[in-house]
Amino acid sequence: MSVLRWGGFWGVVLLFSFGSGCTASKPDNGMVPVSGKLEVDGQPAIGVVIELHPQENAPTLARGISSEGGRFEISTMTQGDGAKPGTYDVTFVWSEFNIVTRAQEGDQLNGRYAKPGQSTIQWTVPEGDRWDAGTIRLSSKQ
Repeated sequence: MSVLRWGGFWGVVLLFSFGSGCTASKPDNGMVPVSGKLEVDGQPAIGVVIELHPQENAPTLARGISSEGGRFEISTMTQGDGAKPGTYDVTFVWSEFNIVTRAQEGDQLNGRYAKPGQSTIQWTVPEGDRWDAGTIRLSSKQ
């Protein structure tokens, strides 16, 4: 086969490969997209790290970071793919980036929600196309 024919052949293969992925509404990986809004002391909070800890003591894999308006989405394997259905202890840490040490430091939530066994927030992610966690209201006050 000539180079031109091979190029045409692979172009058709790529076209069908990309085209077949565009029709699904979500990947069939068992994940449920999870999103919501986060407020601290009644105000939207930016930069809060949210982690979902499975109750089976599996490693933490699902996490998100609140952005403009306190909005967040949870990711496990790819951006915004969500979490597997199940029950989770949910932790929240609101640290600041130190440009000198290039590390996250402190917790503006005073550690109240930082550990799975101590956080008062639990989610049960149901099976389905998507789950809205609603507005999560946290307090930085002791």
